[in-house]
Amino acid sequence: MDRSHLYHEYKLLLFTIAYRMLGSIKDAEDIVQDVFVQLEKIDVSSIDDPKAYLVKMTTNKSLNHLQSSSEKRETYPGTWLPEPIVPGDVNEPLDNLLKEESIRYTFVVLLHKLTELERCIYILRDVLVYDYKSISTMLNRSETSLRKVYSRAKQKLQQNKQLSKATREEASQLASLFLHAVKSGDFDRFINHLSKDVVLISDGGGEVLSAIYPILNRNRVAAFLQGIHKRGALQGQFSIVRVNGDIGILQRQQGMPTKLIAFDYSKTGVQNIYVVMNPKKLKEIGHKFSL
Repeated sequence: MDRSHLYHEYKLLLFTIAYRMLGSIKDAEDIVQDVFVQLEKIDVSSIDDPKAYLVKMTTNKSLNHLQSSSEKRETYPGTWLPEPIVPGDVNEPLDNLLKEESIRYTFVVLLHKLTELERCIYILRDVLVYDYKSISTMLNRSETSLRKVYSRAKQKLQQNKQLSKATREEASQLASLFLHAVKSGDFDRFINHLSKDVVLISDGGGEVLSAIYPILNRNRVAAFLQGIHKRGALQGQFSIVRVNGDIGILQRQQGMPTKLIAFDYSKTGVQNIYVVMNPKKLKEIGHKFSL
């Protein structure tokens, strides 16, 4: 199997691994490009399992990238959220990948509640379904230690993941209610769809004014939304878009994206509202993937 075939066969898989690990489109693309640049220096005919080899390279490069940028994450102003994927054109292979549960925006947010190593092992074991022996070879760690880390990661996710995926109709209805509230200033019908302990998280990255801390419970979220509406922060053009395969809302002002809103659901209503406002994370809206 030559390098060109390997690239076309595995580029999107490797991108989704790096994206889940890093939460950044450009960084994930850079990791994939770097993997194949390095592959140019290797005799691919000597590789017994090309897929496992490429996955190993991608996960290790992603871990190295996270470790080198850990100080930036630690000093990040306010809450950090992953960069949303909102493709600008139809890309069937990418669209198929975005339908996977493990690439949904709300799930990627959950993954980033884990440590870097926990996230890596969880992705390899639970998402990509590698056995512990293979992961041990990839990460140069004992199977016993991998089992412990995986168990810890799974427990953390189960504590957070009391969520249910809304149907397309439910998600569309909620988005429509939000758009109506923005136009009318009446948020009551939208607020009625929120759970009592809903959490709103905004990420401005210190670049724009945003809530530094999460806003907790329905009453406070309602007051926050009504407050920013009165201040004019919800003026502009709003549209329903596909965010990591799910339905979300995009705000533009003077043609530039200013807010990307995604929702997380539970049996009692919307559990989390994620508002990405950091301009650096919105500049890839409509991104044409180079992969």
